Amino acid sequence: MENLIFGAFATLEGYREGDNANLGRAVYDRCTVVALCSAKAQNPGCTVALVTNAPPPQPFLRQLTEAGVEIWSCPFDTYRVPADTNWALAYYKLCAMDWVLTHRDFARAAMVDLDTYCQYPLDDLWREAEEAVLLYQVPHAASQGMAQAISRIYDAVVPQGAPHVLTHFGGELVAGSKARLQDFMDRCRGYFAALQAAGITPKEGDEAVWCGAAYRSLLAGQPVRAANAYIFRYWLGARFYFVSTNYLLDPVCILHLPGAAKDRQLKLLYRRYTRAGRFPPAARVHRLCGFPAAHPPLFNTLWGRLLARLPDRWY
Repeated sequence: MENLIFGAFATLEGYREGDNANLGRAVYDRCTVVALCSAKAQNPGCTVALVTNAPPPQPFLRQLTEAGVEIWSCPFDTYRVPADTNWALAYYKLCAMDWVLTHRDFARAAMVDLDTYCQYPLDDLWREAEEAVLLYQVPHAASQGMAQAISRIYDAVVPQGAPHVLTHFGGELVAGSKARLQDFMDRCRGYFAALQAAGITPKEGDEAVWCGAAYRSLLAGQPVRAANAYIFRYWLGARFYFVSTNYLLDPVCILHLPGAAKDRQLKLLYRRYTRAGRFPPAARVHRLCGFPAAHPPLFNTLWGRLLARLPDRWY
């Protein structure tokens, strides 16, 4: 196969998903259908697959396979951490990437989180994947709490040269050519082994490992690029609302909708898809997500034009 898009999902008794209580299997299965069926719809020439240790039940399995999504069985036998570790299940993404590199033949691959919606083809991403590993760069300053923690973890493993300042990369997209991903995963394995040898289990989940491997890749002269032209993390919560008009203006291909959106906006997209057999038009998707208008408010535009016409002494 030329280009592969896949998502990873695992479940283990007693294992944690993240800071909040698990939302229940059905929530994640709905998200999986939206993520992978939209990826296949926008990229019909690509192989799209779910890598999992627990295939989804019906009707989700049927919805995936009817859309052309393949289901690949992968045991969660590497990158295992204690069950009560925050984001313990997120480490499965590292396991899944290793498994795909070992058991599947492809030219380029993109692993995407399953709380995503693909609104455009990934043609440009495949072009860049030949030249670098691509990861979403989280817009966190070095002093932000999670970014600080990831850097401090690296200091504990590599005290020489500390303090280090690592770029905070998220795990919602990991893309590259097969050769570049193989080299990158070698560094992930090495860094994870160093963490375990030091008795460190990052509560930041897989992101701490991606970040450490990316830092080591850059030191070795292996390019790692920000994938922000292709994916953006939209927080649609009531208390923390963080969005951008890049869903429409110079638009990203993939909308990442984490947190509360799993059981809200992504549920709405799932319902529209399963009822109609297709996803809504882009404008409808954007409205369902509650994105802001991609133009200045009318009042501000008119007021700005009026001020520009007044003599300087008037204001």
